[in-house]
Amino acid sequence: MPGKFYSLDECPDREKVSDYLESLEEEGKIYFESVDEDVIKIIDVSLTPKEMKELIRYLDDNDILEVYDIEDDSDDFEDDDSEDDIFNDF
Repeated sequence: MPGKFYSLDECPDREKVSDYLESLEEEGKIYFESVDEDVIKIIDVSLTPKEMKELIRYLDDNDILEVYDIEDDSDDFEDDDSEDDIFNDF
C-alpha cells in the first residue's frame, strides 16, 4: 500500500502526535517518516479497519490534514542508466 502524506502545518502539538505515531510504529502497525518540516508520510503496515479509523480520527482531532498534491516516487525503481545503455556495455 502506498503511503499517504499529511500536513502538520496546523497541528498544535507535534510532539504528542509524533509520540503516538512512534508507538504505532513500534507495534509494527505503521511506518512513518518526515518528508519535510511540515509534511509526514504514513504507510499502513498492519492496521485493522478499526485501528485505521482511530488513526484517521486522531489525525483529524489534531488538525493534521491529508495532502493530495505530493507525488510519491518512493516506488520508482528507475536507474540512471537506461536499458539501451546497459546493453551497449556488452
